[in-house]
This record gives sequence, C-alpha cells and structure tokens, in this order.
Amino acid sequence: MPCNPLTPTLTALGLMLWTPRATLLFVLGLLLLLQPPGLLELLSPAASRPSSGLAFTAARINTPFRTRGAGGHGVAGGLNGDVDNSSDDNGDADTTGGAGDGTSSGDGATGGEARTCSKICYKDMLPGTSGACKAQEYNPGLFQMLTDARTRRAAQSFFGDRTRLRAALKRYHDGANLTVVTVGGSITAGQGAVDAPPFPKWLQFVLDANLPDKDRVKVHNGAVPGTSSQYMSSCHNAHVPREADIIFVEYAVNDEEMPMPHMNNQIRRPYERLLRKLLGYPKRPAVILMHAFRWFQLQMDLSGQFWLSGERQQSEFGLYYGLPQLSVKACCYHYMVEGKKGFQVKRPRANRHGVIQHENFVDATLKDFAFFYDIVHPDGNTGHRVMGEIAAQLVLDVWADVAAGYQLSPEDQQNIDAPLPVPMLPDNLESKADKCFIGPAFQRTMIESGGFEWINEGKAAHLPKWGFVSDVPDTYIKFKINTLSNRTHSDALVTVELGHLRSYENMGRAGVHCEGGCTCNYLILDGHHPSHTSQTFPHPFKVTQAEDCVIAVKVLHETGSGKHKVKITGIMVSEDPLPGAFQDWSSFDWVSIAASKDPNGVFEMGNTGRRALLERNAASSAEIMRGYYEALEQEPASGGNGATNVGDPVMQALNAVDWLDGE
Repeated sequence: MPCNPLTPTLTALGLMLWTPRATLLFVLGLLLLLQPPGLLELLSPAASRPSSGLAFTAARINTPFRTRGAGGHGVAGGLNGDVDNSSDDNGDADTTGGAGDGTSSGDGATGGEARTCSKICYKDMLPGTSGACKAQEYNPGLFQMLTDARTRRAAQSFFGDRTRLRAALKRYHDGANLTVVTVGGSITAGQGAVDAPPFPKWLQFVLDANLPDKDRVKVHNGAVPGTSSQYMSSCHNAHVPREADIIFVEYAVNDEEMPMPHMNNQIRRPYERLLRKLLGYPKRPAVILMHAFRWFQLQMDLSGQFWLSGERQQSEFGLYYGLPQLSVKACCYHYMVEGKKGFQVKRPRANRHGVIQHENFVDATLKDFAFFYDIVHPDGNTGHRVMGEIAAQLVLDVWADVAAGYQLSPEDQQNIDAPLPVPMLPDNLESKADKCFIGPAFQRTMIESGGFEWINEGKAAHLPKWGFVSDVPDTYIKFKINTLSNRTHSDALVTVELGHLRSYENMGRAGVHCEGGCTCNYLILDGHHPSHTSQTFPHPFKVTQAEDCVIAVKVLHETGSGKHKVKITGIMVSEDPLPGAFQDWSSFDWVSIAASKDPNGVFEMGNTGRRALLERNAASSAEIMRGYYEALEQEPASGGNGATNVGDPVMQALNAVDWLDGE
C-alpha cells in the first residue's frame, strides 16, 4: 500500500478512511469547510474562467494539474506507472511546480518541509519559491489552457512565411525529432516564474499534450538574463543547438525601445545579424519573433503605454525576412486595461522586497489575477503561461496543416534553400565564423600553454567552474580566434572581451597583447578587488580584424594582493566597432556552468545551478521593486512629455542592476 504522510496523524479515523485517497479527500473537504466566506473564490485558480477558453486534448478530461510520484504512487496519483525523474543538476527537481499550486501531496503546499516516508520532498529555497526532491517532478498532467483560441491567435501579429515551420513539422511527422529553441533575456530565461513554470516550460507542456509523440519533442531554453540581442548575435553558437528546427527570439523588452540613429544603430544591427545567423543553421529552422511586453515603467506616467517597447522596430526585420511574429500586447493589452483575471496590472505580484506577500491573504488577491510578478517580468501562473500558450498555438496551427496531409513541394524546398536577401541595414552581413567561446568551446581556442591548466574550481558537481588557471609569474597562454566582421571596411576595429576572474584574495595581474595576425594595445588585467565577491568580469578591448588572431596572456610579477593567481574563462568577439562592451554581465559564469554539463557544450537554462539562479533572480526582483515603490512614494512625474529622465536617481538605480534583471 502506498505510504501516506497523513496516515500516522489520523489513526483515530482508521475505520472511516480505508485508502490514502479517501484520507486526502476528507482532509481537503474539512479545510474547505473552515475557509472564511468569499475566500474560496479568490483562491480557486479556475474561478470565473470562461468555458469558451478551455481547450482539451482528445481523449483527455478536465483535471487540475498533478504531480506524479515515483512509480505513479504520489498522493495525487499518476496517469500511468512511468516516472520522469528529471531534475536540475543540484539534485532539486526543476522549480516550476508552485508551492501552493497542486504540485505536491498537499502537505508542502504552503512551503516549509513535507515528509513522505521519512524523506524530505519539498523545502523552501527562497521566500516565494519551492524545490522538489528527485523522486518527483512538476507535471501538468491533463493539460487545460488558460487562454481561449481566439486570444492565442490574436497574438499572431504577422503570419509571415510559414514554409520553414511546415517543413520542420513535416520532418517530425515523418519520424524525426523536433527541437524547439528559445533565446532571449530574463523573461525567456524564466525570471518572474517563481512558483509556476516559465514560458518555454509551458510551451513544452502544451506540445507534449497535443503532439503524438512527446518523447521526440524537446524545448531547449538558451536564454540568459541580463543580455541583449547584441550578446546573442555573437554567442548564438553557445546557446542554440545545431539541430534546431524552430527558434523563438524574444528581445522586445531587453533591446532599447528607440535607439538613435533610427534603425541603423548598435542595438538593431546585431539583432538583424542574429536573425540571419539563425536562419542559416543547418536545418534551415523556422525563426519566430516573440515580442514580450512591459506594462510598468519608470517614469510612472509612462506605465501602460501601448507603444513602449522595441517591438515596432524589431517587427520591421520580421516583415523584411517574412518571419512569423507573436505579440503579447496584440493579444492581451486590452485585457490588461479591462483588468481581466490573469491580466490585471493594478500592481505586480512581488512586494517592495521582490517576494510574494502571503500575510493577510494579500497574495490570494494577486496570484492567478496579476499578469506580472515584478515590474519587468511576467508571473509564471499567468504571463509566462500566456506566452507559452501563444507560442504553442502557432506550432499547433501549422501542425494541423501537416497532419491533414501537407506535402513539401519543390517550390517550398527551393524557397527554404534560397540565399537570404541582402541585409536590410547597410553593410550588415553576418560573420560565418563563431564569435563566442565559453566553457568547452573555450578550450578549443587554446593553441599554446606555458604553465596554465584547464581546471574546475567548482566546490560542487552541479556548479562546475572551469577555466585556464595559473598562479606562477611568467607563465603564459595563447588563444587563436577569428576577428573578421564581414564588414566592407575591413580596417574597422572590433571589440574582444576576455573573461577573467576577480576576487578579494590570492588574485594577481596579467598582461594581454595581440601576438599574431591582429594588433591591439597592450593591457593589464587585475584580478584583485576589495569587494568580498568572486565573479567573472569581461574586459573589453579593441582589436584589428584577422582570420587568425593570436592573443597572449602572461602572469605578471606585480600584484595588489601579494598573490599571483590568474583565471581566464572565455573570449567573445563583436562584429561592429562598438562604443562600449557587450551587455553580458552574468553570461560568462552561467554559460560556463551550463555548457560544461552539455555533451556539445551548449548552454541550456535547465543546466544552471538552480539555487544560484533563484538567488540572483530574487536579488534582481528586490532591486527593481524597491526602485518602483520609491518612485511611487516620491512621484514627481516626468511632466507628461514622454521623455525618459536619464538624470532621475530612480532610473539610475534601476540601471545599476541591469545585469540582474535583464532589462
């Protein structure tokens, strides 16, 4: 008989409660009877959901989400006896199962610890978040849509040319695997989804429930918080598997809304190159633009403005290349204005400390009602879920064509294989060579070492920290990379970033110079800083273009700490002469950790250290929410002229944590 954690406490009722299921139903019924009037409606995630908004898979019934336990013996029961023991690499199951959202046997639903057969299965990792043991997984069970079909299709702001999408699904129909990839910033990476899945997980859930063979469908999340399309344009090779069939690109919030000069600028140019590179992947994947939306703004009087995002300018590239586009504001802005359940924007769900407020049932009025978790990121229960459902709807619409008998014509194949048109922006050809070397890919750039070693300094298996390390003066290492940009003006300088560790003890200095093929000014990396933190810092410098550019690093005798340790973790190369560095403050550490766990050295968000990820997300939410509430309290508005006051101390504080919040 399955073990039930409630049974030992209810032995007096043993004659009445013959099964674990009956035990659970009795206790739940008792709890419901004790609820204050009116609270049940607030707490019910399905309350007031219109029946027209329900979409069910054939041969499935309307059942809430469940968690499947080992061998199918969880208290909620399993659909069958198969078990997916998926977990992230620190031993905790992926933290997409909300503590209060039916993801456990009930005794862990409010956080804290819950024991099943003397085994801790759920425990708080941070306020407002939860983790699960290896024996369980967050499973959507019998999937029920939050949105209706009309809403999901309203998000399809531009149909585009769907030939590549049909071809990808035709390959799947004929027995091949289907690899769906998402890239973007902190929204796609999952920030805001603290007690429910991020949108790539929701996308996976809907596809699993609707496509015939879920074992051949994989959604790969290559997004990194704190990055823009400029970063991904150079580092796509470290984030997108070569076998990608469908790629969703989300940067409408992270890329600036209206940089100048118009379109032909350092924000839009790498975005176009990113699209061109992805379109050129081996399987000629379908590239789909996913435009997220941010309601809350600083300054406050700009909140709720329909046009405030990079979507308008990014959509021009979609029109030019015929790419399907999905828009959150196209489907859902009017719902936000109306205050519809799941789309409310009276306030974000996080409090001024960036966490969920449970006291006095405050969160009961926000969870499943508010669209945003904080002022930037959608909530996992609503906003992220909507994004996942609109992404899945596009795929399923095209799948319907394929399942109905679509055949790829010679003209279709010719269209897929045709070369891309000239770039929309002048002189903006993409490079054919990889430009990003982090984790295992970085090893392949090393051509000579005089004392440096490739070492993992991680203290736990789930947090590897690889890099080339030496602590002996005069030791050296050399790397060879391609710095050609494919620009017409081959004499233009490009930016190279060298990732190196900085810490408060034992760190030394290194001299860097260009030794062959290319030239650059000599520079010194100082690994010592007073702050009691240890973090990789990307150091940018200008380099001439060359197919074979050799960069040498040498440990110096001079040191500010008394020690000489130097650790180099990666190299990135731009394709434009840039006024500043990449927006990639957290990428080296996260990408190195996750890529080291992948056999092909490709970053996947699920391979990051889950606890470290949650800690950074929580810190980010706290910072941006604090700035938001301070602005509410001070509230001199901008005067209504629509201009951003760059001297505003609140804006400056918000910008100071850009590397965390991904905006």
